[in-house]
Amino acid sequence: MVEPGARYYDNWHVHFICAHLEAIARGDIVDDRIYNRLLINVPPGMMKSLLVSVFFPAWVWGPFRAPHTRFLCVSHNIDLSMRDNLRMRRLILSEWFQEHWGDLVKITADQSAKLKFENTSSGFRQAAAANAVTGNRADIVIVDDPHSVKSAGSEAERLTTRDWFLEALPTRLNKPEESAIVMIMQRLHEDDCSGIVTGDGARPGLPGWDHICLPMRFESWRKAHPTALGEVDPREEEGELIFPARFPARVVD
Repeated sequence: MVEPGARYYDNWHVHFICAHLEAIARGDIVDDRIYNRLLINVPPGMMKSLLVSVFFPAWVWGPFRAPHTRFLCVSHNIDLSMRDNLRMRRLILSEWFQEHWGDLVKITADQSAKLKFENTSSGFRQAAAANAVTGNRADIVIVDDPHSVKSAGSEAERLTTRDWFLEALPTRLNKPEESAIVMIMQRLHEDDCSGIVTGDGARPGLPGWDHICLPMRFESWRKAHPTALGEVDPREEEGELIFPARFPARVVD
């Protein structure tokens, strides 16, 4: 229904990321504060958009039984945001989903568009492009690749995205201290949005953010830097690949 004909390859990184997304959904208290800021860095091809932008919101509405949750999902390109909006809507409307959670999740007839659809519990998923976020506020904002490869190479475009990320995006939260922001992206430049969060270079990082960094090849020094939930990359060998079932050494090389 989402990727018909595509084989699913299970891998540890999916479960690793999901454990942290579940903590976001629950609003866990970690280090005396709500766990509501999460940055995820993964290479391309790790199923990041499906996992975070499609399956996670559907899981929150259905299995987690919180259909009232409002999502704002942002990408550098409106076409990508709309693509994942359509994917989730197809999943929600599928016979399989409705058989399991149709008692909770029904899409309203008067708000079921490509860029925004709403359910009968007043939850919604709205798609938007970075630098053009207006309109509704959300309980969970998902930022999926705020930069394109091309825009990350332009200082002017990076500065525009930086200003949007620091000044406009936080105003889209329903509850500034409780609502969540999840950003998932590949690293493209020292001064990309990940660099803003982590404080690459001379810039201080943003407080309160947890960071998952899962490189294609394992770097052992990362064992000394667990996530806020105490999780570390489970790989042991220097240079070990993250997803050899899909990306064996010959492909990566």
